[in-house]
Amino acid sequence: MVFISNHIYRCSRRYIITSVLIAVLIILIITTILLVLLIKSTTKRIIPSNLDNTPVLRWNSTGITVVGISGSPGSADNQLNAPSDLLLDYANNLYIADRYNHRIQKYLFGSSIGQTVAGNVTSGSSSDQLSCPSRILIDSNENLYIADTCNHRIQFWRKGANSGTTIVGTGKKNKQNIVAFPPYNSLSLGSAGNSSNQLYSPYGIVFHSTSNTLYIAEDINNRVMSYVLGNNSGTLVLGFNGGGNSNTQLYSPRGLYFDILTNSLVIANAFGNNIVRYVLGSNFWTLIAGDLSGASGTTSAQFTSPIEAIFDPMGNLYVADRNNNRIQFFYAGQLNATTIAGIARVNGTNATTLAAPWSLRLDSQLNLYVADTYNHRIQKFLRY
Repeated sequence: MVFISNHIYRCSRRYIITSVLIAVLIILIITTILLVLLIKSTTKRIIPSNLDNTPVLRWNSTGITVVGISGSPGSADNQLNAPSDLLLDYANNLYIADRYNHRIQKYLFGSSIGQTVAGNVTSGSSSDQLSCPSRILIDSNENLYIADTCNHRIQFWRKGANSGTTIVGTGKKNKQNIVAFPPYNSLSLGSAGNSSNQLYSPYGIVFHSTSNTLYIAEDINNRVMSYVLGNNSGTLVLGFNGGGNSNTQLYSPRGLYFDILTNSLVIANAFGNNIVRYVLGSNFWTLIAGDLSGASGTTSAQFTSPIEAIFDPMGNLYVADRNNNRIQFFYAGQLNATTIAGIARVNGTNATTLAAPWSLRLDSQLNLYVADTYNHRIQKFLRY
C-alpha cells in the first residue's frame, strides 16, 4: 500500500509540474505575440508617411528674411535689387546674384550685410562689370562662374579678383542687340548670337567635373550648349529648333540642374511650363513634372513659368514656380505637388507670400532658401 501511495504521489507531482510548465510556455508564447503586435502597431503610429515608408517633409509657411529689405530695392550693403539666384557654400555663407545691381554679393552665415565679390552697381560690358547676372556657380577654391545674361557671356571670376574673364560668348558691346523685355531696354548689352561661340540670354549653368564641361541654358536661342573649359566653341546638346513643346524642343529654358545619379540634365522649361529630364547622349527629353503640352495653370500638377528645379538627397523635387508666386514640392516620382512656400497667384510682401521667386536652395538640414526676386529679399523657410 505504501508503494502504491508513493507511486500515485510521484505521478500526481509529475503531472502538476508538467501542467505548470505547459501553462508557463503558453503564457510566454501569448506574451511574445502580443509584444510583436504592439511594436508593429506603435511603429505604424509614430512613422508618418504619405507613401509606403516615405517620411513626411514639412516646412513652416512663414518665411524669415535673412537678406534684403522687403519691398525696398537698393544698392546698400544690406539691400538687394531683384535677386535672381542664390547658393550656399560649405559654411552656409550665401552668394547672391543681385540682378539689377549688376553684382554678386556674399553674406557670411548669420549676417545681413553683404560684400561685393564680383561686378558693381553699374551695368556694363568691361571686364570689371556685369549686366543682369542671373546664375552663379562656385568651385572648391571659391572662384565664381557667372551667367552674365545681358552681356550674353559667361564670366570666370577668381576669388578676390577685381575683374573677370570671359570664358564663353563674345561679350562685345553692341547696343543693337536689345532684348525686348523691360527693364533690359535701358541697359548696355553685349553682343548676342546663335553661332557655336555666341550666347543669347544665358541663364542656367552647371558644371560636369568629370568631363570638365560647362552646360548652359540659353533663353532666347531655346537651346542647351556644352563647352569644354578652355574652348570657346561649344556643342549643341538639345533644342535650337524653334521654341516648342515636342520632346526634342525647348521653350525658354532657364533653370539647369545636373543629376549625377542619372547622368542627366534637368531643365526648367519656362515657357513650356514643365520640368524635363535630358539624359546625356540621348535625342529627346522626358517629362518630370508639369504639363506635357505646355499648358500653364495653378493646380498641383501645373506651373506657370517655372524657372528653377532642384533635388534633395532623397530624390524629391523642388520647383520655383515663378509666375504662380510659389515653391512646389514633389515627392520622388510623383506628378502632384504640395505648395511649401508662397500662395498660388498671390503677390505679396508679407512673411507668407512671394513675388516671382527665381531661385531656391536647401541647406544640410533641408531648410529652404528662396530668392524672392521682386520683393528684393532672400526668405528662409524652416523645416520641422
